[in-house]
Amino acid sequence: MLDYRAGDDIVAIKDHSQGIYKKGDVFTAHELKRNSCGCIILVDIGLKSDRRFTQCPVCLTNDEKTDNIWWVEARAFRKLLSKSEEEDLADVLAEVFSEELISLN
Repeated sequence: MLDYRAGDDIVAIKDHSQGIYKKGDVFTAHELKRNSCGCIILVDIGLKSDRRFTQCPVCLTNDEKTDNIWWVEARAFRKLLSKSEEEDLADVLAEVFSEELISLN
């Protein structure tokens, strides 16, 4: 399940297998689409490619490309949180962990 949509700023949560991005790199999700075999969702993060096909990492199906976008697997990214969202999340997690520690005692 993706936590972002087109237009959101996103952060890589793992390195790309061919090194085109690294964990922690930040991009904007320009467009999302399902690949033709239906196995995965792809995201356009603004990278270009002159390859004539793209390959599904799940079923290895090759798709002929009709654009110059380097589509990448959308599950490799998460929505980039704003400072206030990070603080809110940290507060919620601290409260949950405190309650769990209390219940353990």
